[in-house]
Parts: sequence; structure tokens; C-alpha cells
Amino acid sequence: MPFKGVDIMDVKKEFVLKSFDKGVVFTELCREYGISTKCGYKWKQRFLAEGMAGLEEHSRRPVSNSRSIPEPVSVELLRMKKIHPAWGAKKILAIYKRNNTGKYAPVRGSVENLFVRAGYTGVRRRRNLRGGTVIIQNRIIPSEPNVVWTVDFKGWWYTKNKERVNPLTIRDEYSRYILAIDVVEKGDTASVKAVFKRIFKKYGLPQYIRSDNGPPFANVLNYWGLTKLSVWWMTLGIQLDRNDPGHPEQNGGHERMHRDMKTELQGQIDGTLKEHQKVFDRWREDFNEVRPHEALGMKTPAEIYRKSKNKYLGEHIELRYAKGFRVRYVNDRGYLNLDQKRLFVGNPFAGYHVGIKEFVDKSSEVWFGNLYLGIINADTGLVEPACAIIQATNKT
Repeated sequence: MPFKGVDIMDVKKEFVLKSFDKGVVFTELCREYGISTKCGYKWKQRFLAEGMAGLEEHSRRPVSNSRSIPEPVSVELLRMKKIHPAWGAKKILAIYKRNNTGKYAPVRGSVENLFVRAGYTGVRRRRNLRGGTVIIQNRIIPSEPNVVWTVDFKGWWYTKNKERVNPLTIRDEYSRYILAIDVVEKGDTASVKAVFKRIFKKYGLPQYIRSDNGPPFANVLNYWGLTKLSVWWMTLGIQLDRNDPGHPEQNGGHERMHRDMKTELQGQIDGTLKEHQKVFDRWREDFNEVRPHEALGMKTPAEIYRKSKNKYLGEHIELRYAKGFRVRYVNDRGYLNLDQKRLFVGNPFAGYHVGIKEFVDKSSEVWFGNLYLGIINADTGLVEPACAIIQATNKT
């Protein structure tokens, strides 16, 4: 017990009441009480739902257990399944209820488990659904250059020689200054990363990068939506900001620039990709230094933009974790070793270190810099995703 010798109810009440104080950092409060953030949120949610009564110890027994279905009911359900093997639990349960009005009826999940144990159906595997992806958002309105950069692909078209033109565009949100319009033959991580390296060396680093949820900026099949490119940005101290799916207007200034490119450039350039790049460079120079912008008081972006004071110091930045964290390296397959066990974190983190925070209740949290990834499930060897993105204040 983490609170040996004290009344656990008093501790819970004290914790919950403190959690509502202004200025309290929830993760630090949990750390002070020696519990995981998962446990802390559970206490708080139960208090909000049930008041002080919700802090009482709850039974860990499942509300419904397929093994607790009375034998006569199990026999009847299995008899019906044998007669109609193609029918699912939902349909059989509906007929059972119809024929046994007013009598005990198990829940659908219990019936499904009964059929699995009896060998009528297999265990269904859970699928990673796109709707389960966390979209990391920081809705920042910049007040100066280099607070928010925006990035996107213009959308491809073909040259007369059937070469695919797919411009990668990067701009500063505050000044409208276009940092790059680059023809990349492949829209993969390596190609986009090479462009950003050049831009970072020339202009420095922004505080945030805003993008859509498409590759290589994001991956909807990853719970956190992270890719090797976005993880690299994070190691440089850059925070992520993603648009909601299907809402390009959230990156409206960037989309407006793309419309100008479509009107003035798309399909109107003769020659190879190299010749396209030369035209893009001239157009970018005109956009930045000649064309006045009404939103800038008829000034040009070049009159507003200044290089970032946050310099690019190299590709690999070693993340640091506060005292008490166990630091573990993630190999090229996305696994880390902890206490002679292999735990899967994810391929985007390959080559970097994550921090493991252990608590007195034997739970362990996994962090990547200031991003809370989730809790280690010792039984499955997986990191169960966090339900929310929490900024840790004790990281450097």
C-alpha cells in the first residue's frame, strides 16, 4: 500500500480537493502522492461523478462475467447457437429475451464470451481505427515571426514530359514569409527532412510546426499520430500543431498561398523539374520581397520576417529526463528493454531514448520528452496509449 498507516479515504479526499486548486500541476500532484496520473484521473473522475462516495473502494469484480451465467441459461443459449450457427450473439440474445420475458438475461458481451469458450466463434482481433488517433493540437496565434511555421504539399501536377511536380511549401504564419517551395521527387521522410535541415540551418527553428494529418507529417495508424519526421521535430524542441481532419481552412493562409500558386504557376511552366524549381525560386522571391500584403499593412513579408534566435545545432539532440526517470533506448524496430523484458513503443521513436517513471503502486508511465505516451502493460508487453496529451513541467 502506498499510504500505509493512514486512512486511504482521507488521502483521496485531500488529493481530489487539491487537484481543483488554481496553479496546481496535476502530474506533479500525483507524483507528490506517489500515484500514477492514471490513478489520479480515476479518483477525480469518480469524485465528479459520485461525490465523496465515489472515492470508496470499488469492487474489482466485473459487472458481468460470462462464467457467471446460470447453467440453464448457458445451455439454452448454446442450444440456440447449435441450431443457428451463422447467427451472432446479438441475434440469439434478442430471441432468448423474447422467449423469456421477465427472466434473467445476460449481456451481449457475456454471450459472445460463452460462444468463444464453447468453440463456436473465434476471438476477434481489435483493429487500429483512424478515429482512435490522438490529434496533437496547439492553437497558437503568433505575435511575432517563427512562433508558428506551416507546411504542406501544394498538390501535384505533371510537366509536359510527364514528370510529376509536387512542391513542398513552408511558410512563417505571422509574416507570411515563404521559407521554401521545393520540388521533391519523393514525398517521403528522407526527402522532406533534407529540405527542413536546409531551412533550419538558414532560418533557425520555430516554436511550432502546423501541418495536416497526412504523411510524412503524421500517421493516422499510430495512436499518437507521430512519424519519424515529427518525432525528429520534437527532439529539436519544436511542438506540433495538427489541423482537424477535413479542415484545410484551419491552415487558411497557407491554402490561400497555394491558390495563388495554382493560378500563376500550375501547368504554365515549360521544361524539366529543375526548370520548375528555378521558376518557383523567382516566384517566392517576388512573393516575399515585392508583393505587398493587405494583412501586413501593405508591407512585404520580407519587411516583417526576421530569422529565429533559436539556432539549429545539429540533427541529433539527446533528450533529458528529470531525476527519478529510468532512461531506455528504443531500437530500430521500436522496442526497448526494461528489466529483461522487451516492450514495444513504436517505430517513430527508433534511435531515441524514452523516460520510464515508476510509481509505488507498481504502474509505470512512458514519456518521450514532454509527451506522455502511456502506461506499460506488463502482461502484453505494450505501452497502452494515454487518453490525453499532458505537458510535463519537470522535463528539460
